[in-house]
Amino acid sequence: MGNAWGNLGYYRKAVSYYEQSLQMRRRIYGEETAHPDIANSLSNMGNAWWNLGYYRKAASYYEQSLQMRRSIYGEDTAHPNIADSLNNLGNAWGNLGDYIKAISYYKQSLQIKRRIYGEETAHPDIAGSLSNMGNAWGNLGDYRKAVSYYEQSLQLRRSIYGEYTAHPDIADSLTNLGNAWRNLGDHEKAISYHEQALDMIRSI
Repeated sequence: MGNAWGNLGYYRKAVSYYEQSLQMRRRIYGEETAHPDIANSLSNMGNAWWNLGYYRKAASYYEQSLQMRRSIYGEDTAHPNIADSLNNLGNAWGNLGDYIKAISYYKQSLQIKRRIYGEETAHPDIAGSLSNMGNAWGNLGDYRKAVSYYEQSLQLRRSIYGEYTAHPDIADSLTNLGNAWRNLGDHEKAISYHEQALDMIRSI
């Protein structure tokens, strides 16, 4: 029910159902038990509060979910749910304006994803993490670093979806590169990337 209301944009209703689900799962598995279902409920609560703009509250739930998942799967285990929690924490701290903290979480998430999918594998989750790293460095004003991450993300996405395929993720990478080059003062490059992005968006 929480997911359904969340998908409809009723995040307060979603919070209410997720809260009930969390309480029920704690009663079933035990208040202090580390269980994947409880960790998922905590993550869902974080998502709902994040969607409502309560990023500190979201970070608190994401942190609880991360600790539980590490307890379940192992502190140093490369597991998608741990990578997901780290990425969520990066998003929350980024929205709170602590980009250094965001980068730290994104970096950990990226490392785990590369361990899961392979260092050289073109995977959408890895491309997404690279894009997040670019955003965070851009927010810190290091646009050259941002460009480097955006370029890596673009290359992966073209490798995944096809060099000449019109895809929203590729358009997103092109837009990000346009913004970064504009901030670096290279307006010619910025216009080129923005034009490519616009052409792609129109053809999707």
